[in-house]
Amino acid sequence: MAHVPHESASPGRDGTVTIRIFLVVLFAIWSIAFTAIKHLREIFSPMELVCARFLPASIICLVYLLLRREHRREILLVLQSAPLRILAMGLCGVAGYNYFLYLGQSEIKPGAAALITTLAPLFTLLLAIPFLRERVPLRRIVGIVLAFAGLYFVVRWGRVGLGNVIGIAMPEIKYALITTLAPLCWTLYTVIGKKLVHERSPLVVTYLSIVFGTIPVLPFVSGDFLHTFVHMDATHWLALFHLSVLSTLIGFWIWFAALRRLPATSVASFIYLNPPFAAAFGWLFFGEEVTELFLLGSAVVLFGLYLSQSRR
Repeated sequence: MAHVPHESASPGRDGTVTIRIFLVVLFAIWSIAFTAIKHLREIFSPMELVCARFLPASIICLVYLLLRREHRREILLVLQSAPLRILAMGLCGVAGYNYFLYLGQSEIKPGAAALITTLAPLFTLLLAIPFLRERVPLRRIVGIVLAFAGLYFVVRWGRVGLGNVIGIAMPEIKYALITTLAPLCWTLYTVIGKKLVHERSPLVVTYLSIVFGTIPVLPFVSGDFLHTFVHMDATHWLALFHLSVLSTLIGFWIWFAALRRLPATSVASFIYLNPPFAAAFGWLFFGEEVTELFLLGSAVVLFGLYLSQSRR
């Protein structure tokens, strides 16, 4: 790992505490997003919801990038050096990740969806084995097996289904597998963009990928979509504000601010707050049952993730 300057990685005890508090707030925001998604899926199809969330966010991102000269220069450099890479990042990180997550939440609860998205670091590790020829110690192998076993336990016996889909046996398993494609897309987004964010401004690369990732979903902007969008009630507008502004624009700002001051591994570890937060908010806002088997299986998944990611 490259050396991190003292002032960027160690802002002082008070500064570190403040940043960690902001990270807890950030993951609370991102956890509520799973509940907001469930509410908006009542009126939007999965691809329409991708468009509803990212169309306003992408416009704000583009305006922000174009207003600053240094950002405009970075945009030109990115487009000249890696146009296909930034397009692939957008397809995986915006269209792919969110479409599969929203489709999966047709049948599984927010807490289960949040638990599945924590598998992204696990997929990164699995891809590193064949492509980067990374040697995996026994502890990590055990962690991988535990994480997937715990996830199967949660989906099979944790009562994660919503009862919305009929006509197929055990639909919660099918939609859990669909949801699993979301962290896989995020893994591809991370792998594709890893070199690019080291060469260029991470904020410019991220916001530009949001813009490019929104373009493929624009054909889904139909008359019915616009009618639904305009006539949303107050709760749906609040949910969309949470997704587009709090989770995307402000969320990424907090994320990058934390990465400037704390090691990336410390920041990434806060992802383990997502499943319990999302399950709690699902219970609070929708009265969804959180069973003992769900909690037990979730604990096994998180412990497996810890084993697979920890270096000591």
